[in-house]
Amino acid sequence: MSPLLLHRESKGANNVEKYLMKIQAGLVYSVVTVSALIFVLYLGFMTQYYVLFYDGTDELYELYKQLQVFNKEAFTVALHIVLLAVILMSFQLSKYRPGLLGVIYVPVMTIYISLSSFPLLDDLSKYKGGYLASDFTSMEEYIPSTLAFDIGLIIHYVQVSLLISLCIVAVITFVQRVREGHPIIRKFI
Repeated sequence: MSPLLLHRESKGANNVEKYLMKIQAGLVYSVVTVSALIFVLYLGFMTQYYVLFYDGTDELYELYKQLQVFNKEAFTVALHIVLLAVILMSFQLSKYRPGLLGVIYVPVMTIYISLSSFPLLDDLSKYKGGYLASDFTSMEEYIPSTLAFDIGLIIHYVQVSLLISLCIVAVITFVQRVREGHPIIRKFI
């Protein structure tokens, strides 16, 4: 092969790599942002439902207690998600070439967060149904709202989708770099 042809192939591969890294960077920052949103959601989840405790019937009080238990579990998961997102940033997958540890971490993180999110999705749907089936007639000025439930459902689906996309892009980027002869283990310094 001529040196000019090798240079063109190298330049084309370099453009693909840059494009993949930009996609990866966007996905990493999206995962971190969505993780922060999940944390904020569960931090303030019960705010809308305190009135069930103060002004509600015994049935609504029981629903409130169930929501408190759910919120405690969901907040714990949200803390784990934020911690995992911070660790993801420490690998700096969005700025440097992917290393072996980073490419292993992303699927492990995806599996853990997905397995943690699916039960929350089931619980959110169940509690939303129970909330909507409740009788609010004793509470004169209360307007039932499922906004917190709906946001929770949407944001968990978005996060799992982003993580799956990040896994795919991280693996493709890693394979691309290995094909180009870059080291499998990234230097940390």
